[in-house]
Amino acid sequence: MRLRALSLTNVRRFGGKTATLSGFGDGVSVVAEANEFGKSTFFDALHALIFEKYGSAGAAVKGLRPYAGGAVRVAAEIETDAGRFRIEKQWLSRKGAAVTALPSEQVIARDDEAEAWIARLIGAGRDGPAGVLWVRQGATALQPTGSSAAEKAERDRQVETRRDLLSSVAGEIDALTGGRRMDKVLGRCKDDLARITTATGKPTGSWLDANKAVLDLEAQHTTLVAACARLSDALNDRRDAQDLLERLANPAAREARRRAQEAARLALTEAEAHGARLAQAAQSLTLARLDQKAADEALAAHDNAVATLRTAEATLEQARRDLSDATAAARDTASRRDAAQAVLDAARASRQALVRQAETARRRAAALQAAEREAELARRCTHAEAHHAALAEARLRRDALTATPERLATAEDADRTLARLRAEAEGRAATLGIHYEGTARVLLNGAPVPDGQPQPLPPRADLDLPGIGRMQIVLPGAVDGGQDRALADARAGLARALAACGAVSIEAARAAAETRRAAQDAMRDAERALSVLAPDGIAALRALMDEARAKARVAADADPGDAPAPPADLTPEQAEAREQAAQTAWQERERQALAAAEAARSSAVRLAEVERQRDAAALRAGPVDDRAARRTALASAATRSSEAVTRAEADHDALAQSAPDMESVQAEANRATSAAAQAEAELTALQVKLAALNERIASDAERSPEEARDDIAGRLEAARADAARLAAEAASLTRLRDALETARRAARDAYFEPVRAEMEPLLRLLHADAALAFDPETLLPGALSRAGVAEEIDALSGGTQEQIAILTRLAFARLFARQGRPMPVILDDALVHSDDARILRMFTALHRAATDLQIVVFTCRQLAFADLGGTRPTFTVTDA
Repeated sequence: MRLRALSLTNVRRFGGKTATLSGFGDGVSVVAEANEFGKSTFFDALHALIFEKYGSAGAAVKGLRPYAGGAVRVAAEIETDAGRFRIEKQWLSRKGAAVTALPSEQVIARDDEAEAWIARLIGAGRDGPAGVLWVRQGATALQPTGSSAAEKAERDRQVETRRDLLSSVAGEIDALTGGRRMDKVLGRCKDDLARITTATGKPTGSWLDANKAVLDLEAQHTTLVAACARLSDALNDRRDAQDLLERLANPAAREARRRAQEAARLALTEAEAHGARLAQAAQSLTLARLDQKAADEALAAHDNAVATLRTAEATLEQARRDLSDATAAARDTASRRDAAQAVLDAARASRQALVRQAETARRRAAALQAAEREAELARRCTHAEAHHAALAEARLRRDALTATPERLATAEDADRTLARLRAEAEGRAATLGIHYEGTARVLLNGAPVPDGQPQPLPPRADLDLPGIGRMQIVLPGAVDGGQDRALADARAGLARALAACGAVSIEAARAAAETRRAAQDAMRDAERALSVLAPDGIAALRALMDEARAKARVAADADPGDAPAPPADLTPEQAEAREQAAQTAWQERERQALAAAEAARSSAVRLAEVERQRDAAALRAGPVDDRAARRTALASAATRSSEAVTRAEADHDALAQSAPDMESVQAEANRATSAAAQAEAELTALQVKLAALNERIASDAERSPEEARDDIAGRLEAARADAARLAAEAASLTRLRDALETARRAARDAYFEPVRAEMEPLLRLLHADAALAFDPETLLPGALSRAGVAEEIDALSGGTQEQIAILTRLAFARLFARQGRPMPVILDDALVHSDDARILRMFTALHRAATDLQIVVFTCRQLAFADLGGTRPTFTVTDA
């Protein structure tokens, strides 16, 4: 089938018109037009003509209907080996289908017969060929990729179409690989394998049960082996415990432990007694040393007290002389300080007189300045109050007007809308024009009609004709309420907008808005002036004025009093320098006086301290007559205490040399006691342990674990054999399944050979070293190999995927043609992702495939597709 012309009547944007594309060639035909031309409309209409029943009212048909509604009609002129025909269908209203032979215009089939004729033409009742060969705008993938039910059904239909095509081409190969004998064998193998394995090859069914039995028996066997081991260990433990019990309970061993314990206790008692004697000797030695130290310290203290007394008496005489000298110096420096104070007082009085004189002058100047400040603030306050009053007046004027810019804009929009609707109504309305010859005038609804000026007629017009009568004209088409309602709504909207502006006309609203704007400007000017004159407000400005008035009054009222006048020839600088010099001299005299007084006080304190030290030393030294006898007695006591220390040290050293090792004696006593106690405790524990072992051995022996272990071992061996047999069966079935699938894949390489043979010449135009691998499930290219590297189709760039999709459709189109079912390949805005170089190669591929195919290309890329060449169909639009 080759398309020669396509005609659309009342379809989408061509509502009420007939759009026709004619002059399609045998090879490549290109419709290159701008967007919104209707290319996709022609594509969808042709699809509906071929595959939608004339009685259908589904989404595909309703999607062709224009906004104004009505019947949808599509017709196509086609050429087949039997001749040239026109196929046409009409949907939704006066439904029907017809096939007409050309050029005789003889109708050869109508309605259902026409549908059957079309089905025979495309060779199948489904829309598979179009889905396989035709590319809708924006859908350049190999097959639908969505997850909706419709897209899944479309994928399944396309797979079946490709399978039918390849089966008819491959012939007997399909008898082996298309699900016949090998599929039955492979299905039986998979069923048998599924009874004992999961989809991932893990055990299930009887194999899983056998493995569970092995695991259960292994667990039981392990438990029984452990029980036998525990019984054997218990027998060995009982034998060892009995041997140890006999050794510990031997009477001779018990007596030896008792004697060793007694000997250790006796040695410990003797060692403790010797230690007590040694401690007493150490205490006596310590007391003797303390007595010696006390005697030596008493003798040294007596000698120190006598020496300190002599030194204190000499120091006391010197301290008395120092106090006398310091007292005289303090009296002299105090008299010099008093003289400096008198000079300082005189200089200070002169400077203060000058300061009072300057303060009087400063106060008079401040009073004058404060008066000037008060006058300036009063002037600012007057201006500020005037601007404040202007602001209040402007605010009242502004608030009295409601014509804000926003409301005025709303009113102007409503006025423009009303004017537009009036103009549209007048443009559509009938007009009345009269050329008078006399003085009489015709009245239209009470108003005279001007001479020679056409007047629009309202829906109902009353004409007063002088000398004739009264005429009424009613325009039915204009009485319809749509336009009148729009005008009424526009008038109401304008009235509301004018009411919001407080005006009765748009001109009054504009004037009110201008007056309001002028008031707003006046307010802004007043506010700016107030921000300069009284930034903190008029009240703050008045407060500043009152403060300036008070300062002026205080400064004016200031009176210096009767203060003495300063010397006439003394300047403030001289007075300041004289006072500073007198202050410096007085400070030096004050420092000297304070230092002298401090020296006198220190001398007095030093004298008192020396007297106290002399008295203390005299008290310690004692009366002068007793000092010699007292020292002799103290020296004799020191000698006696030294001899007592020597004797105590000899006694202590003798006892220390003969003292036993107390820690060793104590350790030996502890060891003997602990050994005896441990032996008795171990005897008790062994008796308890033997009783427990006897009870456990008796209990375990009753259960006969050895016999149970041997029985489980036999059953475990049989279960392992069953599991091994099922594992071998699963491995055999897996190998058989893999071998069958490998054989089927190898056979399907031949299955895909026809379509691969068609694609390879086209593919070499794009990639010289490329090869395609086909997916046996989708019967489409699944991977592209270049330079020995295979890439999944989904991982390729959008442009490469698009190019392979179009080449695949061209290959399938050639196979359809070989089977006697030629179909045009239609591409709607395809090759949108190809670069400049590859798009030229794709153009070459299209022309190569078009040697025995018809290819129709719709595109909006007029410049890019200028190099495609081919036939350019003619486009015409006429009234339906």
